Amino acid sequence: MEWLYLIIILVMAVGLISTIWIGRSASNKVEDPRYSQQTGRKWLRLGVIYVVGIIIVAAILIWL
Repeated sequence: MEWLYLIIILVMAVGLISTIWIGRSASNKVEDPRYSQQTGRKWLRLGVIYVVGIIIVAAILIWL
């Protein structure tokens, strides 16, 4: 079961590094007026993705 923890930590690390890399990119520094539109929908989708991911990981850990 240690391999599962290693995979989870690896995926989290890759996600963190990717998020920072995208946030610091040159194209992200240029302001897009469409970016600040419909932020509520964006937060809702992001929240749903996180909840689904947590449920999947919890189910896998319980199953094993």
